[in-house]
Amino acid sequence: MSLQHLLVLDGVARRLARKYPPDWLERHWRTLYAATLALTFLLALALALAWAPWWSVLVPLLGPTVVLVALPRLLFGRTPGHPRWAHRLAVLDSDDAALVRSLLGVDEAAPLSGERFFALWRHTRCRVEYRRA
Repeated sequence: MSLQHLLVLDGVARRLARKYPPDWLERHWRTLYAATLALTFLLALALALAWAPWWSVLVPLLGPTVVLVALPRLLFGRTPGHPRWAHRLAVLDSDDAALVRSLLGVDEAAPLSGERFFALWRHTRCRVEYRRA
């Protein structure tokens, strides 16, 4: 994989990002997660200092994962922290799909969704960065 191939894949990712613009979860994910994490750790500390049973401390510690990771995955089928187009229902244009298949050598019969493209794109970025290092 060359840097030029990666630039072409970045162009496909930009076209997908225009087709599927960021939603509320994608724009506010990091601040929401950090605030929830800080709040639950403070709550866990308060429970621990109040001599609560040990299992009650687990509830606030598991809160961010359940609320911010598991629920969006179950309700919307999305992985928080990934772009909105990295979804199994996101569709690549036929030209972009053919371009990605030819660059990456993906099987023609394999379906190419946004989720699959995101995995291939991320893997390609890691390979190119590894080669450059």
